[in-house]
Amino acid sequence: MKLNLLLIITMVSIFTISAVGQSVLGYGGPPENNSANNYTVKINTDQESYVMGESVIFTGSVNKYDEDRSLRITVFDSSKNLIITKKTPVDTYGTFTYTVKLNEKFSDGKYIVKSQYGTSKSTVNTSSFMVVIGNTPITTSDTSEIPVWIKNNAGWWAEGSIDDSSFVLGIQFLVQEGFMKIPITSQGNGSESNEIPVWIKNNAGWWAEGSIDDSSFVLGIQFLVQEGFMKITN
Repeated sequence: MKLNLLLIITMVSIFTISAVGQSVLGYGGPPENNSANNYTVKINTDQESYVMGESVIFTGSVNKYDEDRSLRITVFDSSKNLIITKKTPVDTYGTFTYTVKLNEKFSDGKYIVKSQYGTSKSTVNTSSFMVVIGNTPITTSDTSEIPVWIKNNAGWWAEGSIDDSSFVLGIQFLVQEGFMKIPITSQGNGSESNEIPVWIKNNAGWWAEGSIDDSSFVLGIQFLVQEGFMKITN
């Protein structure tokens, strides 16, 4: 009886070890690594919009430093044409910086940025920035002060207290009365999304508070016009 019991225990142990071994060898195996275990990139630009001739400064970090990996930053235009691609060094702290001069390769429009740290187990980060034509200076009237209600409108719009139409009426007034000159080269027919980007509303709120100047605010308005979010008549 004891011999039979010992034999049963031995057989169960062998079966258990065999099953574990098969799992480790890939018959089921451990779960696939998810993106949390991949090499990821966080990348930012120093501005949302740029004028031709300025420089775009990219800064960011990788989640895990690996001396055998390199960071590649690639920029495409809105038609998915390759504009520039560059390997960028990453320091031992996992941070990096890279500057791109907006030269003849660029024109006005939206640019897509893709960054990737290494070629295996790496997640591609996608971001964007805008380039606007800077031949005509962005100005405000030298002799007239922008009415307080316009900035109030911008602040209320940023908070969601008034709708887009009310905000656009205020911008129309600024342009038509000569308080602000916007160098509009072309007006878009429409956007793929009707939702105005969050950074535009942030700009409006900061402008209302006096945290950014008129020129920075107008860059955001020009973006809205070129992307077809709003129509402005000079």
